[in-house]
Amino acid sequence: MQESPTEKLQPLKLPQLPENPLVSVLIGNYNYARYIGETLDSVLCQTYPYFEVIICDDGSKDNSCEVIETYIQKDSRIKLIRKQNGGVATALNAAYQESKGQIICILDADDLWMPEKLQRIVEKFQSAPKCGFVIHNVIEIDGHGNFIKQTPKLKELASGWMAPLVLENGGYLKNIPPASALTIRREVARLIFPLNEAMIRHTDSLICFLAPLVTEIGSVPEVLSKFRLHGANITSATALTVDAIERGHLAGGLLYQEQKKFLKNVYGTEIEQRLASQEFNLPFCFERYLIARLKHLSQKECREVHEQLISHPKFSATYSWFRPHRWLLQWYLPDALFMMMFNQVYGSTHLKQLVRGFIGGRLTASRVHG
Repeated sequence: MQESPTEKLQPLKLPQLPENPLVSVLIGNYNYARYIGETLDSVLCQTYPYFEVIICDDGSKDNSCEVIETYIQKDSRIKLIRKQNGGVATALNAAYQESKGQIICILDADDLWMPEKLQRIVEKFQSAPKCGFVIHNVIEIDGHGNFIKQTPKLKELASGWMAPLVLENGGYLKNIPPASALTIRREVARLIFPLNEAMIRHTDSLICFLAPLVTEIGSVPEVLSKFRLHGANITSATALTVDAIERGHLAGGLLYQEQKKFLKNVYGTEIEQRLASQEFNLPFCFERYLIARLKHLSQKECREVHEQLISHPKFSATYSWFRPHRWLLQWYLPDALFMMMFNQVYGSTHLKQLVRGFIGGRLTASRVHG
């Protein structure tokens, strides 16, 4: 990560893009032979032709590399890097090191892009020259490519200069889509890469929650990618467990520390100290309460974290009375009643689809708050 302290919180000044900027598509692949061909087809069908695809195979044990090699023979814009297994961050770092584009796109090896994806992204960067981070909406599909639901994943998208709000919210920013809908200018990427390889899960969140600290967000409301949920990825879980919540909570803590280091490197100590405590982060409070109840901590501890959750200034706005979450969280329920309601809301029942959205993203709770 490059160090370039400034005196105040402000968007990065970006040079003008060339007329036809090169887009570098970064793909980390691990045992996705079943999907990688279709994913690459969706890139090769793009209406915008000025791109390169850099795939880092992270030690796959299936025939992923053989599938990728057939595409390399068809199109010289595709490049394959092979390495031992080390995780998503290591794969994306290796791909980024080989990239040359003015624009950097992330694409999961099992997701799909709409044909006009890159064209719309480039147009957004060119029409909004202050934006160094562009996002768009996605739609969910299953392992066979069928739509899970017919509506976009997010009702609205984050947009504009969001850094002050991120600092105020203890590092949290909602309405950010998954990895395959994230694109950054190289000037922003230089500040973020290499990604911290300790982030085994939620690696794309390093981009989601660091980029808005240095640049404006440009949002494209259209659905430009298909986000695949299937049995081999984390977001396909059908029931929420305490282990899943704790993993998300741990990832959130690591991400918060990354934000602090990032702010210090880019702006200096004064701005870093303006990042509010994680207790101002509503998903953090939510996760902490669920962990306390599910692990049967002392009633004193449980009541303390419950009070912090329901007294959060954004609690009521996030959990309306029309949502089942409010009935679970509003009162300190007896253990038996709490577990019964928890299983109804987050168990493998008729609300499986909600849980899938709940687990994917920066934190276990981030999609519920979207």
